[in-house]
Amino acid sequence: MGANPETTFIRSIHAHLKGKVFFQKMCNPFISGIPDVWYSGPKNDLWVEYKYIHSVPKRATVLPNLSERQKVWLNDRLREGRNVAVILGVPDGGVLYRNKEWVEALQPGAFEARVKSRKELAQWIHDQVRSPGDDYETPF
Repeated sequence: MGANPETTFIRSIHAHLKGKVFFQKMCNPFISGIPDVWYSGPKNDLWVEYKYIHSVPKRATVLPNLSERQKVWLNDRLREGRNVAVILGVPDGGVLYRNKEWVEALQPGAFEARVKSRKELAQWIHDQVRSPGDDYETPF
């Protein structure tokens, strides 16, 4: 049985991560709402909720399909000053949502204008958790 499209999308982002970026898939069947992946580095932590759609709607607005628990978790951590994001994947890449943008629907044209490649998204993740030049080997 193959991986679902969201998992495949996440793996395709991780394939472009450079340097030493620690990440862990967060899967807890007893607590819902926690983002899919936690990233960590000397600069910062980052929590990312991933979603995936097979195509950009041509007429309808686009909004990540977050559960109420996911919205609460993201909004609460954002209020605490945590580094959180949502990435909505599409076949050509993905759109990054920060600072509660995940509650604002985008028109299809605006969504398409914000699509970043998988490589660009991986670079953004790297830059959130690591500073330039700190890609050293962990001594353990």
